[in-house]
Amino acid sequence: MRAKLCRFRRNGGVMLGVLGRLIGLDRRTARRAYLVGDRDRLRAYSDALPAQKIAGRSFDTVGAMLEAANGYAPDLTFIDLGLGVAAAREAIAGLAPLHKRGTVQLVAPVKIESYEQIGAVGRLRLEGDKRGLRMPQALQPPHDGAAIRKLSLELGFCRADGGGKPAVTLNQAMRKNWLELWYQPKIDLATKRLVGAEGLIRVRHPRHGTMFPGSFLPGAAEADMLKMTEQVILTALRDWEDLSANGASVRLAVNAPVCAFTRLPLTAMLREQRPRSTRWPGLIIEVTEDEIINDLQIASEVAAELRAHHCTLAIDDLGAGYASLARLKRLPFSELKIDRSYVMNCNRNAHNSGLCETIVELSHRFGLKTVAEGIETHHESHKLQALGCDVGQGYLFAKPMPKEQFVALLRRRVVRNQDQAEAITGERSLHGFSPRFGTRA
Repeated sequence: MRAKLCRFRRNGGVMLGVLGRLIGLDRRTARRAYLVGDRDRLRAYSDALPAQKIAGRSFDTVGAMLEAANGYAPDLTFIDLGLGVAAAREAIAGLAPLHKRGTVQLVAPVKIESYEQIGAVGRLRLEGDKRGLRMPQALQPPHDGAAIRKLSLELGFCRADGGGKPAVTLNQAMRKNWLELWYQPKIDLATKRLVGAEGLIRVRHPRHGTMFPGSFLPGAAEADMLKMTEQVILTALRDWEDLSANGASVRLAVNAPVCAFTRLPLTAMLREQRPRSTRWPGLIIEVTEDEIINDLQIASEVAAELRAHHCTLAIDDLGAGYASLARLKRLPFSELKIDRSYVMNCNRNAHNSGLCETIVELSHRFGLKTVAEGIETHHESHKLQALGCDVGQGYLFAKPMPKEQFVALLRRRVVRNQDQAEAITGERSLHGFSPRFGTRA
């Protein structure tokens, strides 16, 4: 028995391939994940890998994992932070030369609640980013295999309906003119007025109906992503004209990858295609913190050019890496968006509440507006307002909607505001105020 066990260990790679084929994984084509650290803690993730057609292999030490990685580099590596920060750094440094763009998923043994823990995780993610690795947000207890499904979709390892290829590719959607820009309203938390909207991409498929980004973006080529970004920006500029014609002059925001700053003629696009109306409030381009932190110089140069055309930047998904905020204050950002994972339950979760408060305080110190994403309850909204957060968006206020519905929503709000203004004007006129000068703008 001992001899058989030794042969199994010596031929671990062969046995992994055999087991993989038994559960439907081809070693030549299957994705590979390595998990290093406490096996019980990581078991939920290792057990969930085969369902996503990912072959998993567990290790007790970073050294053993790196030895195996030198022979066959993994697509995805889970690092148990229970091994310590030094071990995580060793793993990141050892994996970086083996990958062009591999993914390292940090796994926290306990909830990340103290600012020291948040800072340590943020620095590890930043270090991995600088070395060319993908560094998603750390997984925290309770450890659930469902996170593997979400991670697989985000990394393009699988499609939303479970097949090997996307049912619809981004390239196909653009060629067929199935892409649409939907809008989710942004609400002033103090006045509850609609003050803007974020443009979100959707596909309207003739057979599948409305499809979300997880169904067609994973695995998209960079050239297609850039083409989509250009289409989104130009669409938002045209759509503002329709919104303005209905009496609303809200500021729109769109998302863009940092590579668009150097690969797309953004300045020329805005100069030539921007609305000429003096009422146009400008455009906001949202970039994620993970991306922008590695290209601060490029972002600074492009942002300065864009500002001349009434376009500013917003940092999206600000969260565990907020310790880098001091480096970002040099850029002409207009907004900081608090990641929804920290907005969730902020009214009763001390960790989330403290982090939101810190981000709001720092952003106001730098003269920036804060936007909270993913607000779903009145309790969260009231707590964020009490903390001084400026703007919110989420299902509590409205889901993303097609442009036609958004125009109709704005039209109703304009009519309601006019009725309220007339009622206020009439009441003040009865008290001797001039209807023209007695109302507040």
